[in-house]
Amino acid sequence: MKEEKIKVRRITSFKKGEKIFSSTGVSKLKITVDGVVEIIEIPICSTGITEIIESFSKNAPQPPVANIKVEPGTDMARDFGLTKKNWVKIPDYSDANYIKEKEKYDAKLGMTIMATGIAAEFLDEAGNKITDPDSISEILKSQGLSAEHFGQLVTDITNLTKWTEEERENFLG
Repeated sequence: MKEEKIKVRRITSFKKGEKIFSSTGVSKLKITVDGVVEIIEIPICSTGITEIIESFSKNAPQPPVANIKVEPGTDMARDFGLTKKNWVKIPDYSDANYIKEKEKYDAKLGMTIMATGIAAEFLDEAGNKITDPDSISEILKSQGLSAEHFGQLVTDITNLTKWTEEERENFLG
């Protein structure tokens, strides 16, 4: 079992401009080169991730609403507390267009989290800094970033500020 390093720091003041809540770390990704396993470490940070999630949530796709007739005595009537026949508006999460839009939204959110959370510079062929999340995503894809790498990076970035169950039990318990 890996020993986690946990340091306690008591905060007694908050000064404008300080980044007390900024978290940093590394994401360790597995690659295999000519049959030899290598681990590449990519520096990551949490700065800006909350803002991205808040910004994206404003434009999250919403499922269409279906009008459904609920008969008294059914499970649905009990769930809604209905005793008479009634029409109820229910989100249709199985709608094909909604599912497609939600998948695109989730992929774009994940790519933006990843592009923002990688604490390394991205440069074009001329050495100019690239900051656009779509361009960063394209660079990473062109360099062979797999779906597994993508998932690991996003998880590692979002986990910088989340307690694991084990940490919660052992440290906060």
